[in-house]
Amino acid sequence: MKHSSTDFARLWKYSVGFYGVWIAHIGRQMKLFDQLAAHPLSIEELITNTKLYPPAIRAWCSAAQAYRLIIARNGKLHLKKQMRRLLHDRASSEYLGGQFSYLALRSLEYRAFEELFKTGKTRKTNSTLSAVEQATDWDHYAFLAAAQHHEKLDPLLSKGCRLLDVGCGTGSMLAKIHKKYPKSSLVGVDPSDKAVAIARQTANGKPITLIMMRGESMKFADEFDIVFLGESLCTIKEKERVISNCWRALKKDGTIVIVEGLLPDSKFDSTESQLIMGMQLDFALQGQKFMNKKDIVVLLNSRFSKMYFQELGGNVYLVTATKK
Repeated sequence: MKHSSTDFARLWKYSVGFYGVWIAHIGRQMKLFDQLAAHPLSIEELITNTKLYPPAIRAWCSAAQAYRLIIARNGKLHLKKQMRRLLHDRASSEYLGGQFSYLALRSLEYRAFEELFKTGKTRKTNSTLSAVEQATDWDHYAFLAAAQHHEKLDPLLSKGCRLLDVGCGTGSMLAKIHKKYPKSSLVGVDPSDKAVAIARQTANGKPITLIMMRGESMKFADEFDIVFLGESLCTIKEKERVISNCWRALKKDGTIVIVEGLLPDSKFDSTESQLIMGMQLDFALQGQKFMNKKDIVVLLNSRFSKMYFQELGGNVYLVTATKK
């Protein structure tokens, strides 16, 4: 009975957690956290400021309080400093808001799982651009924080170098790199016309070159000091071909940089490992799968040396290697 009771409590938490994901996502999507991060507000003031449907606002406020995302004090709703870091501040090392929005937005397509299991039909990543953009904010800032202390990356980017982002998506990583390292010349390629169109809007006059192109089709040669693949390698089918093209694009002693969520070698029962193990189903729905450290080593070993793995958190790794 004791074991059964423990399992019941664990499974109950999973169902409660589902609603927690949506309460957090709605708070971000409807700008409710933005309002409360600025200053405490009463429920009526929140309704007035947002001009949103009052019954929905009241339901969200009571739910968000029950889940301790916000607190009520002296008739006002407050977003505590810790919750600001977790749910609102995208540059925080503790930021989780994007992950909640990713999970919520991706779950809208989970009706397709039945077809996946019965027929093997997958969904294109293009349909989840918003979800991916929400999830990768933390990864971007984690990479920039790690790059700042990297003995090779920070000096190169600070002085001004040429960087190629393969699978740049909506261009948010390139915009962040430009802001931190304005002297560097940035180029992004992505096979999605929709993503590139959004990336050009994101660039908004910044000196960032954006090209609609598949990594398998790149013809760059000896042009870049750094080639960056930010959680794009897992989406690529012809990985060896793309890595070969990245090698050719790099100058002598150039650096390939990979930021990727990698499957753990063991300890699947940790909360961090549970998340990535669960996300395997998400990736399967998109016709993709996670890699592990060994897969990365095999891909890079023939063309690169000085491989270095640094865990950024949540089974996300920064991998750097030097062109042979």
